[in-house]
Amino acid sequence: MDSDVITSLPQDFLKDFAAELSGRIPQEKIEADLRQARNARVMQQLGSERIEGVGQKIAEIDPRLYFRMLHTFGHVDNWLDDLLADNPQLCAPGYRPRQNSLRHSKSFIGGSPV
Repeated sequence: MDSDVITSLPQDFLKDFAAELSGRIPQEKIEADLRQARNARVMQQLGSERIEGVGQKIAEIDPRLYFRMLHTFGHVDNWLDDLLADNPQLCAPGYRPRQNSLRHSKSFIGGSPV
């Protein structure tokens, strides 16, 4: 019965919908890269601030990237230090992430470096 709904949709609608979805993903990646570059510039210019009840701000990471990495790696690995070591422009001036001596490469998500 559920398949009747899918087959009853016009093919033109399905093609337009698929084209819309495939066009959004590259655009979203470009926008995320631009937001991340802006966040890095802001962090380097303004520096770190102390937030009452939270502590010293150590980095500025795009929320979508952060939650994507959190969903991918969870709390198991020390992925945040690895991400910040690979992208020092995101760190607050003077902050140095802990180094993993067993790791000597970039952070990769979906086959591309982050």
